[in-house]
Amino acid sequence: MSSVGLVVAGLVTVWMAGCSTRLERGIGGAPAEPEFGGPVAGRPRSSDQPELVPVVIAAHRPFTPNRATPGEPRRLAATEAAPGRAIGSTEAAVRGMLKDYAGAFNRHDAVAVAGHWSEGGENVDLASGDVTRGRDAVRDVFATLFADDAEATIDIDVTEIRPVRADVAVVDGTSKISFGDGATSGSRFSAVAVRQSGRWTLESVRESPWTEASTSPRELEQLGWLVGMWEDVGPGLTAGTTCGWSAGRAFLVRQHSVTGDTAMAEPTDDVPGLLPPGEVAPREVTEIIGWDPERSEIRSWVFTSAGRFAEGTWNRQGDGWRVRMDGRGADAGRSCEFVVANRGGESLTVRGSADGLAADLVPMCDFVRTAR
Repeated sequence: MSSVGLVVAGLVTVWMAGCSTRLERGIGGAPAEPEFGGPVAGRPRSSDQPELVPVVIAAHRPFTPNRATPGEPRRLAATEAAPGRAIGSTEAAVRGMLKDYAGAFNRHDAVAVAGHWSEGGENVDLASGDVTRGRDAVRDVFATLFADDAEATIDIDVTEIRPVRADVAVVDGTSKISFGDGATSGSRFSAVAVRQSGRWTLESVRESPWTEASTSPRELEQLGWLVGMWEDVGPGLTAGTTCGWSAGRAFLVRQHSVTGDTAMAEPTDDVPGLLPPGEVAPREVTEIIGWDPERSEIRSWVFTSAGRFAEGTWNRQGDGWRVRMDGRGADAGRSCEFVVANRGGESLTVRGSADGLAADLVPMCDFVRTAR
């Protein structure tokens, strides 16, 4: 599962520009005597004084508050605001928006959840680098989550709200998603909320793993987009892949099937061929992907219907992942590499040299998603 802390699951710097004019005054607020010795507004100028630059700033007048009936407190004008009251109102409004957000999530209303984001709202997962941008993309993420898990719920804890100005506030907090199988996933977030057309919405969210609140390794969720059923779209190759979470979301389990004898994929500039091209044998392959806390990396283990097996390591590369597989048992000393790339969530490509050891492992071709 991709990041869904406050997508849901930020910190954005808000630039504000302003200016101020300062009129120098003498003690007590009276206009200071000009240094050049010229007249002050309201005083006569002697005939022997030269003509000076005309005075363009009116003489100082003492501040006079709004008049009120004796004994009654002065009322604030409509454009004035009591600072403490304004801050409190902003905090209450933003808290209310996030409470409604959680309510929409817990009743699995993806449209209502997305409605709490601005049209161009953006969520960035600082751990994986994944970016979800735009209200429609947010809606799709949650629609997928709710379809996959009918019991998922979220709890949002706001730790601080800092109003920046009347229509902008920075929010810090944590979120925890509880899944139907008992697993949980937590994140810490910093968000920028904005008020537009009288409504507060999320403009930008930055989140990172909150491991203390997670029972499944957050790092592995970077590959959550693999979940579903996939079929190849390349010529001459009949291949299919299904992927799902294990109990407790501790591992991703993928089942691959390849039928028919087909020519190998051509080597690419990205991953050169390791051995001369050959043919792929029909096979079924089970692949288990998990987070190794001792090595601090994502690893995989592959077992084929022919009794062969290998171990792999996954490293992020751009919008994809470079996977290196090392053979074990009879294949000890043999290896291969390939790149798995996400193409918008609905298609993926596996590129590399599909010969040698790779010919007995996962199929290397283009896939489209057929089910979630």
